[in-house]
Amino acid sequence: MEHSINHVIDITSGQFYEHLLLSFDLLGESRPVQVRLASSNNVSSWLASVQGEGTASDTAQYQVGPLTMGEGIPLSSGIYNLTIINEDGIIRSEQLKLSAFPKEKLPVVIPQYESETGVLSSLPVPSQILRYDETGKLISTVSLRETSYTLQQEDASLAILADDITYLFQR
Repeated sequence: MEHSINHVIDITSGQFYEHLLLSFDLLGESRPVQVRLASSNNVSSWLASVQGEGTASDTAQYQVGPLTMGEGIPLSSGIYNLTIINEDGIIRSEQLKLSAFPKEKLPVVIPQYESETGVLSSLPVPSQILRYDETGKLISTVSLRETSYTLQQEDASLAILADDITYLFQR
């Protein structure tokens, strides 16, 4: 069982999100399963149906997420109970420990967009920019070494990946 928390900031709105991603392998299982994740205080919970992708040696890999508490609400620290259920019943139960994102890692300056010039400024460096067209297809990946980027005509949306935070921008 693996999990990661992605910290996402929407450049246009300035809103902050935390996305929890889960992945696990099940031996001898390839059917859809339901995954229930609940905080130890049972205040927060999610239920998701997922289909595994077959890998070598009769194992399927499952991915769940992104799961979020919503706009501007961080995930609570603590123990979360994970239950995996197929049509025959519970097949796996585990606990995950989630830690709060350190507030000192939150950026002091949020990148800005100037619509008249098409320039994104105050970008973190180094970082990677994933460029997408209007259909959501990845155009290219750019390594950013300067604090600004001029949008190209075909750039409909961008994901800027820097350390522990992903910045999203959409025209």
